[in-house]
Amino acid sequence: MPSVNLTIEDQENYDILVQNLVGDLPSISILVNQMIKVASDDRTASSQLSDIISKDQSIFSKILKIANSFEYRQGRMSRVTDIHEAVMTIGIEKARQALLNASVLDAFQSNQIESKFKLDGLWLHSCGVALATQFLCESFGCKYINEAYACGLLHDLGKVLKIKFLHKKFLREIKFTSKNNCTFWFAEKALGNVRHDLLGSMIVNKWSISPVIEKVAQWHHTFSKTSRINVDDPNVHKIIDITILANHMIKELRLGNSGSGNMEELPAPFLRRLRLSEDEYQNSREAVRMKVDAEAENLAVLLNG
Repeated sequence: MPSVNLTIEDQENYDILVQNLVGDLPSISILVNQMIKVASDDRTASSQLSDIISKDQSIFSKILKIANSFEYRQGRMSRVTDIHEAVMTIGIEKARQALLNASVLDAFQSNQIESKFKLDGLWLHSCGVALATQFLCESFGCKYINEAYACGLLHDLGKVLKIKFLHKKFLREIKFTSKNNCTFWFAEKALGNVRHDLLGSMIVNKWSISPVIEKVAQWHHTFSKTSRINVDDPNVHKIIDITILANHMIKELRLGNSGSGNMEELPAPFLRRLRLSEDEYQNSREAVRMKVDAEAENLAVLLNG
């Protein structure tokens, strides 16, 4: 991993922190990489998804519940009981998203009895960013469409680690954002604390998940392309930009809780790079809102069982 705005001592501290924490989180690397491959092969996607889902009874029951919801039953009297039929009923892409959401939710489960910050709010925020990132990737014609959903879903993974294992510092950072009307990322830097973007990218790297997802986690608060170290592929820059845009829109739409409702203004050069006028931004955000609203029931099923 490259050292980014860190001294050698800081880099060593991050490495030690990752080594200590990675074993305490459920590894989702195999599943995420499987989902990327499944998405790229429609011919075998249905059977592959069915096989993966059937291995986890909890996820299996949630997928069936979605398939039997009012949205999908469409007046049918008989209930869906077969996982292959469930995948075909809700569609391969929806099944893929539900499987990723349900699996990543395990990492977002808190073992703390009392907390001023609820991890399910961060999970909802991340699901919203995932939906928005995928939608915007389709709209902008991004090369990494297969990785888009996972990029949005895992962009704030570093915050999960901080909430679980650096909880008091995390709460102080939230208090700092409220008192100083600033973003969470600014609070981390101002207080000299562990940055969630670097921490999250290092966990993704440790799990050997797609390097595209790693770069998005690392740079999803960095507007300037020249400041993104070791990113040479213009398509990677594009999906980073799109994830930044998706994150901004979901914060504006107030879905979930990312730790702070404060947002940096999107710089004019950033919007020009995406060829996005004010009207086009508003139209895209409204389309994202409709996309998120359409998935609200499915997310509720996964969250509440």
